[in-house]
Amino acid sequence: MKRWVLRGLVASLIAALIAMAGAWLFLRASLPTLDGEIAADVAAATRIERDAQGTVSIFADTRDDASYALGYVHAQERYFEMDLMRRRASGELSALFGAVAVETDKSARVHRFRARSAGFLKALPEAHRRALERYSQGVNAGLNDLGARPFAYALLRQPPQPWLAEDSLLAALAMYFNLQDASNSRELKLERMQHALPPAVFAWLTQPGSRWDAPIRGDRLPAAPLPSSADIDISSIETPLPETDAVPASEGIGSNNFAVAGTLTAHGGALLANDMHLGLRVPNIWFRTQLHIGARRIVGVTLPGTPAIVVGSNGDVAWGFTNSYGDWLDFVRVDADSGNVVRETIAVKGADPVIFDVRETRFGPITEIASDGTPLALRWTAHSPEAVNLRLMDMENATDVDAAVAIFNAAGMPVQNALIADRAGKVAWTTAGRLPLRSADSSSQIAFRSDAPQLSSPEYPLLWSANARVIDGEALDAIGDGGYTIGARAGQIRDALRAKSSFAEADLLAIQLDDRALFLEGWRARLQSILDANPAQLTEVRSALGDWNSRADPNSRAYRVVRAFRLRVHKLFLAQFEPPLKAIDDKWSWPNLPHLESAVEQALDERPRHLLAKNYADWDAFLLAAAKDVAADQKQREAQGVGTWGEQNATQIRHPLSRALPGFRWLLDMPSEGLAGDQYMPRVQGPAFGASERLVVSPGREQQAIFHMPGGQSGHPLSPFYGAGHDDWAKGRASPLLAGPTLHALLLLPK
Repeated sequence: MKRWVLRGLVASLIAALIAMAGAWLFLRASLPTLDGEIAADVAAATRIERDAQGTVSIFADTRDDASYALGYVHAQERYFEMDLMRRRASGELSALFGAVAVETDKSARVHRFRARSAGFLKALPEAHRRALERYSQGVNAGLNDLGARPFAYALLRQPPQPWLAEDSLLAALAMYFNLQDASNSRELKLERMQHALPPAVFAWLTQPGSRWDAPIRGDRLPAAPLPSSADIDISSIETPLPETDAVPASEGIGSNNFAVAGTLTAHGGALLANDMHLGLRVPNIWFRTQLHIGARRIVGVTLPGTPAIVVGSNGDVAWGFTNSYGDWLDFVRVDADSGNVVRETIAVKGADPVIFDVRETRFGPITEIASDGTPLALRWTAHSPEAVNLRLMDMENATDVDAAVAIFNAAGMPVQNALIADRAGKVAWTTAGRLPLRSADSSSQIAFRSDAPQLSSPEYPLLWSANARVIDGEALDAIGDGGYTIGARAGQIRDALRAKSSFAEADLLAIQLDDRALFLEGWRARLQSILDANPAQLTEVRSALGDWNSRADPNSRAYRVVRAFRLRVHKLFLAQFEPPLKAIDDKWSWPNLPHLESAVEQALDERPRHLLAKNYADWDAFLLAAAKDVAADQKQREAQGVGTWGEQNATQIRHPLSRALPGFRWLLDMPSEGLAGDQYMPRVQGPAFGASERLVVSPGREQQAIFHMPGGQSGHPLSPFYGAGHDDWAKGRASPLLAGPTLHALLLLPK
């Protein structure tokens, strides 16, 4: 009996080893081809090189062959991630993941981008359409040349579907979902607030600026007046307390870019810094790329799924973006029977298809109902062919700031703050993307402005943007307010720039890594005053506050406590105004109110009793209640070993499949580590949000340029480039933009 049991165990072990070996060999078979020669659909020999970071350098005689080669590489390194982007925009995730993705698909299907993208492709100029066709041919060749399908499809038991030229437009449209409020939920919630709250209260809570405003042009906006007791009196009302872990709606996120003119550099060329803050994942959203087309070199990052350099330098001009947070969506009131019903069928893996009806009007799909019951059709600039017109590719040949401004103003992309620097030393800010022209007639056709705002040197030798208000006057009216963030981060960048008279690349990197907690200094003082007034209470807060060093330091308990105190005050403050909104919607949640800071500061400084609920005897009691909640939370966190900011803010940069494969997180995810930074300072850092790249470059001096990227270049966990460069990003070490010595070379030869 023992002999048979032993034989069974040995057989099981051998079978397990064979299965593991088979899985290992299958994984290796799906690795990209890095070296050798391949017959390809190119007009002339095209070379693909890789360095130690996996940076891809493509040497081609024409843009057509470069597009093909880039598609080939993207498919071999990142096909699964490309596929997710096109499926997100088209509402086709359920076919891959099953019923869990149906609601996400429904939210995308109302926009019918799969149907729209074919028309968008036909509207492109011939050169751009050909670039997409050549790119898609390269993608499919790269996918077919893999020794096995990408490992994600094996796990999902699905074959990868071929790439179409219009799929690149869908990948670009997916960025609209990342960067804009595709459901226009903020505008709808503001309409609910306006319907439920007194006008003075609505204006106070939604004021458009604060003392932290830091536009390039314009002044701080004055604070809205406090509502009077005639407007509202909540002193006799007891309001329910929010959950202690609830996050208020006053928090803004985004990106940084800033530039200095050549008059402020030793070499006379302008300098540009850009760090785009996005959700972080493995692999990273961007792909390190150098295109050598003839004698021209363009270096930067591409978005797998598309053939354009998104951010970078062409030797004459460098450019970078931050999200504008302008107003790009509108609701149009329509009749209940307006438009036509379009039936959408959502394929669902392992289940029957879901039939989904979209009521399409001449303005856009009906997606919501106003407070008075009127149907609302959604107009979105993303519904226009101009949304993804591929003019961004023209930046490869821009020779100066003026040429770049013209390209960006006509480019089809989610509207961004574009900063531009050129070799001659000029810098400029403008909007990249088409600005809608709003009119009173509510025309069904979205019209776009023929002009766009811009600011440039020599009048403005220092430029900056950080998702806050950049400008004033008619230019601001053209952009609108889609919830741009508080200006604390922008102001910190502005002041750091103004503090110096000469700049080099390292100086701009230092600003990108600035983690000083200037925004929270006032909140630290408020918390200290509560401690002073209540010496026998708040032991955990008092102990933690002793290590305050004015930084978002991962080892600091004080930073975590002060930050938590501010957020708790904001949450308790908003809870006092929720009852009329909860009466309308029992699941009410606040929209983004980035300048709520002004209203809270006014209330704490002026202490109006009629704006304080019955829960609190006075404003000191209100602040004490918030501090007690923080003390209780800190005590619990320290007992769990997560009392410092770094322990709370530890990175969680994961592969899309790691949650489904917890046993393989060691292989798929980046190591978790507590990093400096937060959202109120230039070094924006959250567990899964932060700088998706850091770039500092002077066009023509790319050899001195600095670049960081988290998560690595390759999407294959066995690749030497999986996670390559991530540690430089995490530690903030200067690393080069240009490719290093060639380690691998693949030659595409004409068939």
